[in-house]
Amino acid sequence: MKFTLLIIDDEKNIREGLAANFEMEGYNVKIAENGQQGLDFISKGDIDLVITDLRMPGISGEEVLRKVTTETPGIPVIVLTGHGSIDSAVDAMRNGAYDFLTKPLNLDQLTLIVKRALEARELSLQHKQLKKEVETDMAFDKMIGKSAEMQKVFEMIKKVASSKASVLITGESGVGKEVVADAIHKLSSRKDHQCIKVHCAALSETLLESELFGHEKGAFTGADALVKGRFELAHGSSIFLDEIGEINPSVQIKILRVLQEKNFERVGGQETINVDVRIIAATNRILEDEVKKGTFREDLYYRLNVIHIHVPPLRERKDDIPLLVASFLEEFAEENGKTIKGISAKAKSAIYNYNWPGNIRELRNCIESAVVMCSTDEIQLEDLPPTVTKAVGEMAISIPANSTLEEAEKILILQTLAANSNNKSKTADILGIGRKTLHRKLEEYGIQSKDEDSE
Repeated sequence: MKFTLLIIDDEKNIREGLAANFEMEGYNVKIAENGQQGLDFISKGDIDLVITDLRMPGISGEEVLRKVTTETPGIPVIVLTGHGSIDSAVDAMRNGAYDFLTKPLNLDQLTLIVKRALEARELSLQHKQLKKEVETDMAFDKMIGKSAEMQKVFEMIKKVASSKASVLITGESGVGKEVVADAIHKLSSRKDHQCIKVHCAALSETLLESELFGHEKGAFTGADALVKGRFELAHGSSIFLDEIGEINPSVQIKILRVLQEKNFERVGGQETINVDVRIIAATNRILEDEVKKGTFREDLYYRLNVIHIHVPPLRERKDDIPLLVASFLEEFAEENGKTIKGISAKAKSAIYNYNWPGNIRELRNCIESAVVMCSTDEIQLEDLPPTVTKAVGEMAISIPANSTLEEAEKILILQTLAANSNNKSKTADILGIGRKTLHRKLEEYGIQSKDEDSE
């Protein structure tokens, strides 16, 4: 990578001479005649190393060093000083300077120091990038999907995770809304704190208010001690409110206040508690409809819906089914101590053709059940739940009785290909043949699928 150096010196000959030298060394160079100008360059965020004079009118080199080390740590600062200011240079080293040189400068020595400092910076940047990639992989470790629909969800998560904005996640039951919330939290600056989760639909009106906001001792019958609520416990972190569409109006008002004013009182309490909490909410309801019906506050809806992420149902992203099945199969085979190599063509066909109204949760339960029921090294059609096996009949392929074997094969391939939106990989998988074999058969029959590159 090509690094950018910033040279700050009130002596024109020195800054321009240094600039010319380092440009010849292949660096991008920016120059500033005073500390303020230098800080303006640094604030733009494209500086990799600073060379600054220590004694300058206005903002000194010491102040530049302090600003860099506190506000943009990681950028090495090399201090230039006169012979009479060695003590100040030593102090600068204690305050975070990478190195110092006295004037008149030894260019060869300065060039070597710059090279060494930038090598260290490059290693640091590579480490940060690797750490970021690892953290991203870990954040998405429970999210499986290669479909275009899920790739959009992944990109949305990456974009919004670092912000402080509230997020509303929508989608049918079982699509993985909580997993999306987990990924957002893990990629945020709050990741070092536990994400606090509340499943709103599982609690009664009274219990929910106490669960969210806590209660004082004696607030109600059975309140024998002060209890902190989930919002208080989530201070400095994120709180996930699952099925937010189920909460009652009185609790809605209190959540709105947290969003607007960042504070609340415990049930039965007078003390106002200030919190820094990021709210991530989820619902399988259409909140716009609930607002129209008057069951959900419009102002709360808009406060929650700053960022909206919709998770599509499994029937709209069937390309993800093979990956999900493979993951669940491995998990439950290991859990049950079974060696299961795969799934039969008929069983695959049923799985692909079923619409999965319960989404990923239903698919997961289906594979767990199939693994338990399986008595061979391959899951068969009869190992699947009855609701899923019915899908085989719904995917019937019509072959005329007087067809030759070649004609029947051709019809089978064509109709299976059409049923799977010209996806060759999926078609080959269902038919139990290799993708190369499928291509060869299509060529033999003089057939070209509509989407030649479809996977």
